[in-house]
Amino acid sequence: MVQQTKPQISSKAEAKSAEKLPVWLMNPERHQVELTKGRLVQDNLSKFATLVAFLTRVTPVYTAKNSPWVRIIELIGLTILIVLSSQVLFLWLILILMLVHLVILPGSVIITISKKLFKLMLVSLIVLLPSLLLQANNISLFLARVALIMLNISIFLSITSWPQFIQGLEQLHLPSVIILTLDITMKYVYTLGVYIQELLSSIKLRTFGQHVNRRVLGVIIGQVYLSAKKRTSDLYQAMLLRGYNSNNVASWKLSWNKYDLISMGELLFAVVAYFLIRGVVA
Repeated sequence: MVQQTKPQISSKAEAKSAEKLPVWLMNPERHQVELTKGRLVQDNLSKFATLVAFLTRVTPVYTAKNSPWVRIIELIGLTILIVLSSQVLFLWLILILMLVHLVILPGSVIITISKKLFKLMLVSLIVLLPSLLLQANNISLFLARVALIMLNISIFLSITSWPQFIQGLEQLHLPSVIILTLDITMKYVYTLGVYIQELLSSIKLRTFGQHVNRRVLGVIIGQVYLSAKKRTSDLYQAMLLRGYNSNNVASWKLSWNKYDLISMGELLFAVVAYFLIRGVVA
């Protein structure tokens, strides 16, 4: 009996509270202020939110089963082979190998890789446009190499997060100074991204529905510079007080599994195919 009377009591209380509310509060319509000018803050807020989300992503979009150091070696090895090769048959073999990797991945990951590939290709074409205009022959071969390299990088970025990349560098026993510099740099990019996002949010709230002057960009750059300088000085003082030295960096040991053997087998197949095709053509 008690459980049956509770809904009735709550519904009566809600009805009484609804009667006390004014009409304008009960209106479900939502009005949005559209800004036709001064979209500097609104446009960059979404970009910095995407950057912060990317830098805080501990796990990649797709969790690969091979070790991070094997992925790094495969990325570097295939990139070197693509750059050195001038045979169309070998480039077709590399493309088939990468398409096999794409088939294994889920559909959402393939869409993410396609977006990254489009952005990388667009930036590459803009940077390499003078070289394309000056080069009279083998433009198609040059574009094929660039496309394969960008596809290789896109697959690597989609299955490897930044912490896994740092772990792979430590497994390969790179100098600890280089690893620490990369790690601290990316963490500072993240903290500065959060700071800029908060700064843009405050400007958006203070200038709600108003035109934002382009001169605000200079203020933002100055604030970011002062914040970065202060954070760098604080980190340096903290490392001095804690007695930091380069030997304090933890080292990761190499780990092997059957998926690492498959990845190394693919790289070995690409190397053998490169020398065989090169020898046949020569």
